[in-house]
Amino acid sequence: MAEPRRTRPSTFRCAAATVLALLVVVVVIVLLWLFLHPSKLYFSVDHAGTTGFNFTAAGGLAGAFDLTLRASNPNERASVSYRWVDVGVWYNGTYLAGAHAPGFFQRPGDETRLDVVARAAPDAWVLPRGVEEGMKKERTAGKLAVDVHVVAKVRFRYGVVRTRKYTVRASCPAVPAEFVPPTSFDRVNCHVHI
Repeated sequence: MAEPRRTRPSTFRCAAATVLALLVVVVVIVLLWLFLHPSKLYFSVDHAGTTGFNFTAAGGLAGAFDLTLRASNPNERASVSYRWVDVGVWYNGTYLAGAHAPGFFQRPGDETRLDVVARAAPDAWVLPRGVEEGMKKERTAGKLAVDVHVVAKVRFRYGVVRTRKYTVRASCPAVPAEFVPPTSFDRVNCHVHI
């Protein structure tokens, strides 16, 4: 008895099978992305004060800004590993002080408090005249409205799976840095971009 002859699949069937396979792969990728996509991280400034704040004879700034930042991870499944955190203090577009904080790890739904001392380099640069005058006026009022900028390198982790490194940037506008220890401080929420 002779075996039935096998026919080659048509070009149409090959194309249909390829399109179906690609469609299944795309659906799987979209579902994984929806399931694993991390939520935006939150930053806020919970306290801002100054210590040793003074102007130098050379026209620079001496002292430090004591900041308490709060980093929140609202993700339900993803933990966050911070490699490092850089903090800068700005006044009317002029850089005043900065600090580098070590990395830390956050579990899902966790909050971390960072106490940072951003020190000014007194003779590294001369403050523009308008900036120094504006700061002196605000100093007499007891508060200095500064902008705090945070840059961090993070990586999300889902169990044993890690994502690529992301750069997180947070801008915290109009943070009132107190010259005397405040009795209360209203939290300033930051705008976060990943």
